[in-house]
This record gives sequence, C-alpha cells and structure tokens, in this order.
Amino acid sequence: MTIHPFVEPRKRFIEWVRRQLVGGAPKGGSDGPDLRGVLPTERFPCGAIYPVSSSGEGIDPVGDDVEEAEAAAGVAGEDGAEPAIVRRYIPPSSLGFSFFIKGACIELQLLCSAIRYERTDRDERGRYKNEWTRRTLAPDADGEEVVNIFCPGKEQRQSHGVLADRARLDVLWRRFADGWIVTATLCNTQVVADDTREFAFERAEKTLFEARLRCVVDAGEVGEYPRVDRSLLDDEEQEIELQYAEQRIYAVGHGCAADWMTANGKVTELCTQTMPVVEVPQMTADTGSGGDMALSLAVLSRLGDCPDPLLSELPAFVEGYAAWAARQKETLSGLSEDDGAAAERICHRIETTVKRMRGGLALLGRDAQVRLAFALANRAMLDQMRQHDAVQGKQRGDDAHRWRPFQLAFLLTVLESSADPDSEDRDTVDLIWFPTGGGKTEAYLGLIAFQIALRRLRHPDTGGGTCVLMRYTLRLLTRDQYLRASRLICALERVRRERNDLGAEPISIGLWVGKATSPNTFAEAAARVAEARASRELPPLVLDGCPWCGHGFDPHTSYQASARQFAFHCGNPQCELRGALPCNVVDEALYAHPPTMLVATVDKFARLAWEERASAFFGRAQCRPPELIIQDELHLIASALGSVAGLYEAGLDTVLRLRSVYPKYIASTATIRMATQQVRRLYGREVSVFPPSGLSRDDSYFARTVPLTQRPGRMYVGYLAPMLNRQKCLAPLAATSLLAPHALFKDEQERDALLDAWWTQVVYHGSLKGVGNSHTAFVSDVGEFMRLLDPQAVARTQTSIAQLTSLQTAQENSAIFTRLALNKDARDSLDAVLATNMVSVGLDVARLALMTINGQPLTTAEYIQASSRVGRSEVPGVVFMNYYRDQARSLSHYESFRPYHEAFYRFVEPTSVTPYTYQARQRALHAALVIVMRHARVGLAGNDAAANFDPGHAAVDKAIREFKRRCGQSASDQSQQAEIEAHIDSLVAAWRIEVERCRDSKRALRYQVSGNDNAADRLLYNHDDRIRGLWPTLQSLRHVENSALLKVL
Repeated sequence: MTIHPFVEPRKRFIEWVRRQLVGGAPKGGSDGPDLRGVLPTERFPCGAIYPVSSSGEGIDPVGDDVEEAEAAAGVAGEDGAEPAIVRRYIPPSSLGFSFFIKGACIELQLLCSAIRYERTDRDERGRYKNEWTRRTLAPDADGEEVVNIFCPGKEQRQSHGVLADRARLDVLWRRFADGWIVTATLCNTQVVADDTREFAFERAEKTLFEARLRCVVDAGEVGEYPRVDRSLLDDEEQEIELQYAEQRIYAVGHGCAADWMTANGKVTELCTQTMPVVEVPQMTADTGSGGDMALSLAVLSRLGDCPDPLLSELPAFVEGYAAWAARQKETLSGLSEDDGAAAERICHRIETTVKRMRGGLALLGRDAQVRLAFALANRAMLDQMRQHDAVQGKQRGDDAHRWRPFQLAFLLTVLESSADPDSEDRDTVDLIWFPTGGGKTEAYLGLIAFQIALRRLRHPDTGGGTCVLMRYTLRLLTRDQYLRASRLICALERVRRERNDLGAEPISIGLWVGKATSPNTFAEAAARVAEARASRELPPLVLDGCPWCGHGFDPHTSYQASARQFAFHCGNPQCELRGALPCNVVDEALYAHPPTMLVATVDKFARLAWEERASAFFGRAQCRPPELIIQDELHLIASALGSVAGLYEAGLDTVLRLRSVYPKYIASTATIRMATQQVRRLYGREVSVFPPSGLSRDDSYFARTVPLTQRPGRMYVGYLAPMLNRQKCLAPLAATSLLAPHALFKDEQERDALLDAWWTQVVYHGSLKGVGNSHTAFVSDVGEFMRLLDPQAVARTQTSIAQLTSLQTAQENSAIFTRLALNKDARDSLDAVLATNMVSVGLDVARLALMTINGQPLTTAEYIQASSRVGRSEVPGVVFMNYYRDQARSLSHYESFRPYHEAFYRFVEPTSVTPYTYQARQRALHAALVIVMRHARVGLAGNDAAANFDPGHAAVDKAIREFKRRCGQSASDQSQQAEIEAHIDSLVAAWRIEVERCRDSKRALRYQVSGNDNAADRLLYNHDDRIRGLWPTLQSLRHVENSALLKVL
C-alpha cells in the first residue's frame, strides 16, 4: 500500500468542514454551553430535522420563479381575478432510507440518535439569553437509542416513539418479488406555532441536530435495490449494466443520502448520511504490456531510416492487446443469458479494433511513404516536447517522452483509414473516448502531424493549402488548444526546412474565430497593435510570445501590421524560427494564405454562407481540399447548437465531396452516450469508439481504474442546507472551506504545502445569475459566517476573488488562469474564482484541488467534466456538491449520492441532436445549400453570382443531388428523408423564383448587401436587418435559441 502525503490531511480537512456544518460533540466530550449570540439553526445548516409547522406553511418562497408569481398575484388582484398561488418551502422533518431484504427470518436493529440545543441562562429581566447548551437525547451511553424490528409477515407500518418522545421511528413494509422493500424513517414529531413572537427560538429548540439512523441486519439478506427490468433496456444500456455489475445499489435515501457496510459479500448495516462522502478512483492511461520500446517517440522517429528493429516491437505491442481481447472472450461462457448478448457485442468491437491495429501495422511495413510520414510525425511530437521542456527549464532525457499506450494504439487503429481514401473505414468517425486529462489532445495531434507529413510527401505539387480542420465549441478552449497546436506546427515547419521533400510552402497554423478573440481584418489588427504601442502593452492578439522558444513579444518589433498584411515575428536570435512565425490569427491573412491547419470554433462556420473568401480553406489553385477534420468535445455539440450545426456539417461535407475528397473525421470526448445516433445525425457516418470498453468498467486495457490503495481518488462531498435558499446556502460552505487550511495546518511541519493544497476554491455555476449570487455571498455572507466560526479569526478576512465567464474577454480570462496557477503567497494569488460552465472543458491548472459546484448540473456529462478540473496533480481533489433545496434534480442526486458517484458514466444522459426537424431546417437548411453553391466550384462563389443560380445547369444539379444524398444519410427514416428532399426542392425553387423576379425587375441580386444599401436585393439577411431579403441567416452559432413548434392535431 502506497502512503500518500496528502491523504490523511485531506481526510481531516473534510471532517473539519463537516463538524462545522453539521455539528459534533465538543472537545472533551462533555455537554456544556456551546453557542453564544447565534441560533443553532443558523450555526449548523446541515444534518438537522425540523419541527412541524402548526399551520403547514413554509418558511419562505420555494423557488426562483417566486418574484414572477408574486407579481402576477399583484396584477390579478387589481382586476378581481384569482391570485397566483405562491408555494412556500417547508424544511424537512424526517430522514431515512429504503432497501430490499428477503429471508425466512428477518430481524433488524434500528439505532437512532440526535441532539438538541436548549437555553438555560436568563438575563436580569428573566428572559432567556441567546446562549445554547448541547444536550444528547438518546439514553444509550453511545448516544443511540435501539429499537428491535421483526418482519410482520404482511404489509404494515410500525411506529415507535424515540428520543425522549421528540421523534418517531416509522418502518414501512411492502411486498416485492420474493422479499420486502423496507422504508425506515426518523421523524421529528414536535410542533412549532407560527404565530409565536419567539418562533425562531422555539423552532431552534425543537430542531433535532446531528440526526442519524442506522439499521443493523441481524437476520435476513439485503439484496440489490430494485431497478428497471433488463429486458426493457436497449443494447447500449444492457452493456452498461454488464460493465457496472460490480457497482451494486443497496439503498436509496429519503431527505438524506444512504450508505451501507458489507462483510463477506453481504450487507451488514445501512445508515443515513447528511454530508455523504464518496472517493472516486482515478483512471490511468499508463497500462498495457509488451512492446515497451514501441512507446518511445525517439525510437519511432527513426522508423523511416531503420524499420527492421522496430517492427519486432510494434507487433508485440499490438499482440499484447490481442491477448487481452482473447481473455475477455474466454469469460463469455460464464455469463448469464441476459448478459451474454451484450458481452458478445462488446467483444466484437474489441476484435474489430485488433484487426484495424494490425492493418495499420501492415501498412507501415509495406508503404515506405506512410512509414516515413509516421516517423516524421513522431519526430515533430518529440521535438516539441523537448522544446517545451527547455522553455520550462526542465531537464529530461528522451526516455521521458513516450506515447501512452492508448495514444499509440489509436494512431495504429486509424492509420490505414487516414492514409488510404479507399479504406473501408474511411467513412467511419473514430471517436476517442477517454477520461478528462488522459491525453486525448496528444493522440489526435499525433495524427495531425502524420496527415500533414503524408500529404506533403505524396503530393509535392498540390499538398499545400489547408490539410486539417480542427473545431472546438468554446472560444476559451479554442484559444488554449491553438497555443498547444502551434508548438507542433512549429516543430513540423522546422522539420520541413531541414528537408527537401515536404514542399516549398510553409507548414502553418491559423485561428479562425470571432473578432472578440482575433481580428477579422488587417486594419483591425493594425489598430490593436498601434494602440498597444502607444500604451506600451502587448495587443490582445492571442499570442504573447513565440510558441517555439517562448521569447516574449515586444509591441514595437514582434508585429508586422499594416492595412495589407499581418504577421508575428520572433526577435530571439537563438530561435530556430526567428523572423516571421508560421502562425496567424487575422481572418484576411488566412484567406490570403490558407494555413496548413485551421483551428476554429464551430460557430464560425456559419460565416461560410456569407464569406466568399473562405473557399480558400477548401483548396485554392492547385491545392487539395482538407483531408482530416477534428471535432473536440463532441458531447458539447448537442441540443440547439448541435441541431443547427448538423445542417452546416452537411453543407461542408458536400463541398469536400464535390471537390473529390472524402475527409477522415475524428472526434473526442470524455463523456458521451448513444454516440452512434449523435454521429449519424451530425456527420451522416458510422462511429467507432476508441478504446472500446471491456466487459468491466474498470478495465479497457488502455484505461484502468487505479485502486485507492495505490493512488487517492477525487473526493466528492454532498451538502444540503434546508433552511437556506440559493442566495444564502453557499456562504457557510465557502466560509468553512476558506478557514479549514488555517485551522488545521498552520502549525504542521509541512505547513506551506498543506496550506496551499486546498487554498484556492473554484466555485462552479450553471448560469451567470448564479455567479452574481455567489459574488454577493463572498462580499457579505461568507465573512459573517467566518466570524461565527471564529470571532477572533484574522486569517483570510479579505478574500481575493475573480470571475471566469463568457462576459469577459479571452485576454481577461487568460490573465485569471495565470493567477490561478500562483502559490497562495504570491501577490496576485486568488482565494476563489467564480466560474460558469465555460470551464467544464479547457481549464487545466494543475494546482487546483478544491471545487464547489452550486446546484446539480443539468447533465452528468457536465458534472463529470466540471469536477475533473480539480485534483489533477499530486494534491488529491475535493469537490463539494452544494445541492439546492428547491431543485428536484439536486434532491434526487443527493438521495442517491453513493450509487451515483460510484458509477458516474453509468448515468451519463444521451445527447439530443435533431438537425432535420422542421424547426431546425427552417433555421439553417438554406444556409447549408448556399454553402454548397458558393464553395463547391460550380461558378456561384462571388457575391454577385447569387443571380446566376440555375438548377438546370449540370454542375448545379449535381451539387443539389449530392447535397440531398448527404442530408439523407443523417435522416432518421425514409419519411424524414423525403421531407428533407422536398424542403431542399422548395429552397431551390424559391431561389430560382427570386432570380427571375430580380431579372424581370432589372434588380441586381447578391448574397449579401451591406447595411441599408438598397441598390440591390439580397438573398441572405440578418435577423435584425431593416431591409430584408429572401432568407434570414445566422452569422454565428453562438446564440442559437431553444425553440419549438407545436402542431395541434
């Protein structure tokens, strides 16, 4: 067992926070005055059950829609209409759990405990002081009251008065299958009058704190809690049930979480948890067996010159996976009939991957160009890693620069379909599905390097231009990945300059995003540079230093900016790429000189319908069109965005096919369900997930669960404050988290390391409104609760907080990222950062280890992605889940805390992508048609060419038919395919009618006309344009609203 230096301190950290929020016996263990000047209900917001209100009314409005409801009530009162009903929140007066048990004799011990606070001292007027003494209620010396329960043999409710008759223990027996579902509940039976002047004090006196219920099983067998019948599950759900068969669910909570203990494979005890804790093990990519030398980038980079020694290592690497696949298949005979078919499907996918890896290996052996391109790709990856180490001041040998097994396996799997346009897997979308932080980016960067090198080697005359399109969904992530990819492109360009077989055109990279991140025109770029020079600061142009040598830019010498050109310059005389760098971020520069690799956001592709010059990316002059398309974070291409993006994908795909290229598609994600359906609707293709899952979720050969005895996992802690609304519930948790490091570690031997470990907390929100609420809490409420915890405390009274949201510029967010990486003692270090879901992907700061998530995120995928941002280094992560009392999904996940966290991926929801519904087609199908006509070389690219549209022209007719065929590949059935074709025909007819109308009226027809210019008619117009055209068309996919049409039948 490996002893980790942060495991025991983290345990103490969590326990200290729990005691501050739930309560506990005072030091020394004796009862006595414990609280002064504060109500117990304010001091301990978690772990209590409250008295019943005599009127049945709640303490305050129940939800965020209350203001609207109350406003509606006011309006209704004016005209005599019925007032709106405002529901009020009632704090819970009970907690418990349900479980399934069977057996001829069932005997249980139910043990309950709670404490109360009472006022004993009075002031000189005889009134009770606001001072409270802690009293234990249970008569047992251990603080628990025991009730023995026997199965009644029939459905029945059993009730017992407990805890000095302040509570009742209810046990409900219900028959199910060959046993019983038992629900045990501890209820506070005390009543508080709403109209009393001392309501708050009386409620505090009658509240039961530190409430807990346990059930010890003396006789009977606790079985898995009933779930859905497997026969009702689809194929993927059946496979998930098989893979998570070891993660059993034995109980669910009611008003709390449920936990259980096992011995010898049997459940011996169940209990309630009001601040549940689950440690989720880490996954490792450092797996595999055999072919260890094959993982070395240095060895692989020599493959082109000396293939024989290596070819003995690569087969060993592949056969190691094949042997594991064979062992997986050997286990099929021992499975039940229910699991057999699911296991067969899983094993078939594994065998297919083995076959493809062998195919890639065979191609390396027989094709010298492929082998050389593979070697050059490894050389570029090695060089950029070496250079990054040098910039960071690290000294590591080449042995440290290795592929992780899944990365090399992925390259071998997709090698043949990427290199051979006629491969049977060319039209398969290969999806890298790997946990966050596992190295997905390096895997597809390696493929990018291979594709660029192979294209240049095979097509010395036509291999220039854009080879790779890489798309992201978020500007923050796009900017970060552009910086990472720039190092690789610089390494490839450096290799090109050394050789004479990779073409004369530089290997370059371009960033194509909105003007908030990078300029659209040379003039805008020049203006930014001029302004920066005047203020002696760097302009906001994404790069602030050379991506190769790390030399910082100078505003006067590092930018070649004018009205006709833009380029970055490295002024370091020792830099191998000094001078003009192969990187650009200005749209006009990219159109003039298409980059080898184009990094863009998905929403920018909406510009294809508007921008004639974007044709440059699809092969200009003698250059071939792009051959590789990468889509990162595929799970984000969903809902409204995915539905509209799917139509633009159809247009883009049609353009490339009409230019005689069938591109290879690669996607990546850490969380996805029903990938087959999503990929079919987005890309009109089949999908192959890599690495394919094994029969157990703990082992897919290339990804394995690390036992907690070897490496600590990420700790998740549930928190629910029933008396506090959304605006108030964060403060107690944030305050205790801020104070905990000082309270625990200020006198420790490893003081500095422990203080910094969980010093900075990331507070995550699902909306901008939530960020505002949290900011208010940190400014006022957090400080107040810190003073409750320790009135004499001086530590962290002035907290440094920042925000990471889409309202800030990329440069502002980048500056906050830099501050997050600073040690607690640094001048600009942060105590807390308030973030929206934009950081669920792309935030990679190794130092961060503490997060609070406000309200259960909408999807499990978002929850996994967000919480994975912390605990990515030696300091193990802690994630507090702040559940909202009035949010249904918060309560549901709170009550199922352990089973949910023990099997995250089991609960990932399928994404919704419906690009060919009527509403989605109305929004964007015409734009996809325009993209095809403007960029497929049918003579309709120019702005004035909109008037030349003629569906009877052979090239135009071919393009329309190909567009219909491609859209049909994504249709859900033949009926929808017919609807799509009819819709396209109607668009074609409308365009043709518009052409004829303009011709008859002697009006020019253009794709777009600027502003209020009425000199010509326009085919496309913005939604807010005063002068309208034929089709309102999106300029960006950043603001795609959720909308629907209902048809009354």
